[in-house]
Amino acid sequence: MSGAASGLAGKRVVVTRAGVQAGSAAELLREAGAEPVVVPAIRVEPPTDPAPLARAVAELLAGTFAWVAFTSANGVERTWQAVEAAGGGAGSFDGVRLAAVGPATARSLAHHGLHAHVTADENLRGEGLAEAMLAALGGKAARVLLPRAAKARDALPDALRAAGCTVDVVTAYETHPASPEAVRALAAELEAGRIDAVTFTSSSTVDAVCDALGERAAALLGRARVASIGPLTSETARARGLRVDVEAPRSTLPSLIHALADSYAKPVA
Repeated sequence: MSGAASGLAGKRVVVTRAGVQAGSAAELLREAGAEPVVVPAIRVEPPTDPAPLARAVAELLAGTFAWVAFTSANGVERTWQAVEAAGGGAGSFDGVRLAAVGPATARSLAHHGLHAHVTADENLRGEGLAEAMLAALGGKAARVLLPRAAKARDALPDALRAAGCTVDVVTAYETHPASPEAVRALAAELEAGRIDAVTFTSSSTVDAVCDALGERAAALLGRARVASIGPLTSETARARGLRVDVEAPRSTLPSLIHALADSYAKPVA
């Protein structure tokens, strides 16, 4: 990532991704010469009621579903944990077609020995995945399992149902706000001008950071360069009163970091 390194050398860049996922972002930033400042905006936790996911996994093991659609790496990991808890493994997905939003989600499947039969462009999110799945179905209806966050957009299940599919939407995980201590530390760093850029990789991270910073969110984040992973995240940021300085051309971490690096080579509009 030599091109990124020249633009980000010495820059302090906030990573708002949650938990383990923050590690990959931080590693890429270090490779680019930046100093990552990890402030997880959200915590990913198991669902408050695990029974619906357990029932869905039991039906998966019984061969009920023709497709399983994943819209995040978190959805993959939490579903895999539920499959293992039920005594299953990679073989539990034999005969089931898998769909993934973007390469990161597809890689999470591959980590468990699973192949994404359909991978949609992350920039198009649910709409793109629905289009890709319907093209693969060729006009046929199917029963689809969609394990996802407790709060999520309904573009994917709505489109599939409109085409005649039966979609079982189950909560695989929940997101919760970051600790107040972490947010206070971020506010102090922003106030002091010690942060060069803040990266947002989802609408939920934008909302969580803005909620935590309160009425000063736009002013504080305006002291740094705001970098968004894609159009939906940018839309949420602008709705919260933020100035979006950088938007990745593709909704992937490497694309986001390259775009941020490139932005230092030219004035921000």
